[in-house]
Amino acid sequence: MNWKKYELEILTYFQETYPETTITFDKKIVGKFSKVERQIDIFIEGEIAGYDIKIAVDCKYFSKNIDVREVGTFCSLVEDVDAHQGVLITKKGYTQGAINFAFNGNQKVELDILNFDKIKEFQGFTAIPYVSNFSVILPAPFGWVLDLKNSINNFATLFQRGLTLKEAQKKNEWMYVQFWKKEKSDFSIENLIEFQNGYIQENSKAEFEYKTGPKRKDNYKTQIRIADIKSYPSLEVTGFIEFEETIFYIVLFTPKELLNKNLRKLQYLLSTAIPAKIEFNNNEVIKQLLNEIPNTLDKEEKSQKYYQIAIWYKEMEDNEKEIFYLKKSLEEFPHYSSLKSIINESLKIEDIKESEKYSLIFSGIEPKNPRTFQDLIELYLNNEKPELIEEFLKDLRKNYTEFEILGNINFHLGLLNSGLGKESKADSYFKLAKSNFKKVLPKNHQVFKALKQRLK
Repeated sequence: MNWKKYELEILTYFQETYPETTITFDKKIVGKFSKVERQIDIFIEGEIAGYDIKIAVDCKYFSKNIDVREVGTFCSLVEDVDAHQGVLITKKGYTQGAINFAFNGNQKVELDILNFDKIKEFQGFTAIPYVSNFSVILPAPFGWVLDLKNSINNFATLFQRGLTLKEAQKKNEWMYVQFWKKEKSDFSIENLIEFQNGYIQENSKAEFEYKTGPKRKDNYKTQIRIADIKSYPSLEVTGFIEFEETIFYIVLFTPKELLNKNLRKLQYLLSTAIPAKIEFNNNEVIKQLLNEIPNTLDKEEKSQKYYQIAIWYKEMEDNEKEIFYLKKSLEEFPHYSSLKSIINESLKIEDIKESEKYSLIFSGIEPKNPRTFQDLIELYLNNEKPELIEEFLKDLRKNYTEFEILGNINFHLGLLNSGLGKESKADSYFKLAKSNFKKVLPKNHQVFKALKQRLK
């Protein structure tokens, strides 16, 4: 392939990817700063889902890897032609320094580098389903990918293209998406933020900053919260969209020095996320999934499929089959969501033996993680069983000798009783927790600040 054919193939790809935009080959623009004519191989401008875009594409037909120098030169070009984003496409490859500079350098423009044979990974759109009939069609932000396989709480994660989720988490730069089903029509973003803030502050000192989200063409309300949580290694930034029956939100983790750049990615997602209804017959999709399961070798994936079938039966109000498939899910893998669901359903039908059985498994997954006992207590309180969860947690202490786990249980027994207005009883549990934690945790650990506030 010669360089001309190389450029034309790239042009054709972008024309197919952005059919509603204006795409110019060999575009000439007078530089905003240089005041001289600049040449861009491919220039894309227009609107996607109400979001204005200007993308400069440079097609390098080098026989060597692109290095930092080429990226720096291209970055200056992108700024000079007043583009929002720049894509550098290379036939050969790129150095690690080049990719680091592209993703972590200039805060004003967004850059991406792609090998020619990976071009089809650029800017894909993916539907993220929510239970039976609600979904959001979401684009991957510039230079990132949207991953449905490596999910958090069964929903998609987003991170820098070229990394794995674990690598992105190690860099403290990634996102996940989530849905909040409104129980009441007047439940708002403000209500959800208030609930979440209380949850965060129960466990760590945090400061919150709020920004108005981007204005959407469909007028759905958006909001952004920036949380500086002292026990977190990065900022947690959450963007919310309030649809009629659901609040959709995206949680971004970002180093402070990359906040502005990653905030633009979040704003882009809030602008372009498209709500959609999915219409299907539950019986048909259940049949289809049951046919797939015998050929599914991965136990965690098989567990997830059984869990999805249980969810569909829940929507059909078939409690017996819902519980049956939740148990099938747990036979394959102790999935967090499956356990929460079966504990909840067992409590609803007053099957105390089953609820305690699965609560024990649930507690054992991550007994040092505060979220474990927070979620468990919430399940029991939602089913008006405060005495039952207190007795369960008191008995659970007999199963452990590790002081950090015992401290975690006692701390949450304190939170439970404090929430019920039993402050004297709560204080006794907090004192036990403090004694447990002092044996294993450093004096400057965040939990001691939380205990100090509780034991005033």
